Amino acid sequence: MAIFNNYLKQLLMSKSNDSNLSEMRVGDLLMTEHSLGIIEVTPRQAGENSTAYVYSCGIHGNETAPIEIVNDMLADIESGVLKIKNPLLIIFGNIQAMREGKRFIENNLNRMFSREHKKYDIEDDEPKRAKEIEESISVFFNKYKNLNKVHYDLHTAIRPSKYPKFAVYPSLKEGRCYSKNQLKLLSTMGLGAVLLMHKFSPTLSYYSSTTHGAEAFTLELGKVEKFGDNIRPNFKDTEEVLRSLVSGEKFETSNKYPKLCQVKKELIRHEQEYDFKISDDTANFTEFKKGTVLASDSVETYKVEEDGEMIAFPNGNVKVKQRSGLIMRVVSPSDIQIV
Repeated sequence: MAIFNNYLKQLLMSKSNDSNLSEMRVGDLLMTEHSLGIIEVTPRQAGENSTAYVYSCGIHGNETAPIEIVNDMLADIESGVLKIKNPLLIIFGNIQAMREGKRFIENNLNRMFSREHKKYDIEDDEPKRAKEIEESISVFFNKYKNLNKVHYDLHTAIRPSKYPKFAVYPSLKEGRCYSKNQLKLLSTMGLGAVLLMHKFSPTLSYYSSTTHGAEAFTLELGKVEKFGDNIRPNFKDTEEVLRSLVSGEKFETSNKYPKLCQVKKELIRHEQEYDFKISDDTANFTEFKKGTVLASDSVETYKVEEDGEMIAFPNGNVKVKQRSGLIMRVVSPSDIQIV
């Protein structure tokens, strides 16, 4: 019986967050549903040159394109169309938010990782889910601690963007360098820019990068749409690379890096009275002139410090003490350590 064919339909129609803990063999693969929306795909034998992959989606429930992409991959793995040579953990994140077509229910799930969920009521669904996702990733990566580890956390953005697809590269621990191979893979996926984070962030990709030493990224793959409204050919490059990586198929990679954008500051909403001067139709990577005031409250006023500074993820409606945007500037490959 097909268990993972249109798994998404099962997630959306179910009124429970409990799993039947399904397990099945597909040829040389073992497919195991550890809990609802968390599925491990295990090849019979992972060689020493294998890579352990995590593909997560739906951390924000209304970001539907990545959910559809991963759902289709899961169906093709079960049917044998997609051959898997590398260990893979698939995560559908905020299931209740997916059902309700919302970014989140009570609190932003992608601000609850690296143990930040402890600051919330653990009986609430989202901090409970954050803890469960962390634990599942830890078990998976520890199982393959001798392999290379890669995590792609797949999203779409609320706003339009000068670069429709882009990535966020978490801040790296001292001694780690940016990966030449991964930057070129991101370009091959069709991503036009990479944000290089500058500090701790409670995001899922930061957790995998810092806690497990994985090459981990948040991939922003386009604009938020309803289920069924995504133009799937727009995601072809990304989808092909994601499939090829886990199947072990060789493919030609780009010789170019995406545009590299170093984050220099987070804008924070310090209090309820907040004058956020960036309009709702301002696209990611919009540039500003020196002296332009972007946000202001009684704690801080931010003026652009140099011509060409750009904004990413502007959102003046976040909760108090949360990030309302990232300020960044373009850097060249020679400005950073790439190995």
